Amino acid sequence: MHLPMALAAVSSHAGLSLGRSQRGDSAGVPWPCRLRSSGGGAVLLGPWLLRAVLVLPASHPRLRQGPSAAALWFGALHRDWLRSHGIDAHCHEGPLSSHWACFAGRAPGEVLVDGRKLTGVSQTWRRDRVQLWSGTLLSPVPWSMLCRELNRRIEHAQVLAESTTTVQCCLGYAPDAARWAVELSTHLRAGASEDATCAASRPGPRARPRLGPPVEANVADGPIRQEECFP
Repeated sequence: MHLPMALAAVSSHAGLSLGRSQRGDSAGVPWPCRLRSSGGGAVLLGPWLLRAVLVLPASHPRLRQGPSAAALWFGALHRDWLRSHGIDAHCHEGPLSSHWACFAGRAPGEVLVDGRKLTGVSQTWRRDRVQLWSGTLLSPVPWSMLCRELNRRIEHAQVLAESTTTVQCCLGYAPDAARWAVELSTHLRAGASEDATCAASRPGPRARPRLGPPVEANVADGPIRQEECFP
């Protein structure tokens, strides 16, 4: 499969995506439940969430400075795309703040509007490629459903509602999810390809500095599967 590659989609039914440290939280959940190879908190999938993945070859110039810089760049692509729709989006550049629910936490590169989280990001590094994932809230989310299925106090739903925002809230109308998915995948692919082309045209050495062991070094490299792109 040719890289860079970008995909974006919206789930038609509710589901759950858990970070790799949350394996035990899926017991008894009645919906489809996937365990991500990346970290982070629980994500409630459904028609309210636009998911995207950008897969880059390990040699891509945007990966040379490591995961933190890659996350900031990936978030900036989303920020600029959201601004083109009239949303006053900004990237979080502060410290990591973990939470059992993804959208209540904060990580570098994630997109905020007036301090409220609109887009979450995560990533997985492998020997031959890096996968950058995002989730953007399009419309109001039934946070109480997430809390109930993971046996969390209902008060957490109010915290999630107060710490997040949606495209619908920002624009005053519900976006066309299918059109936004096509736009976002095109924007991500163009951004990745443009950066790679510009870097290739610059003179001088292009040696890739040591990045340390990949996050998922124990996973065998090989063909990219659809389920791997949208875990």
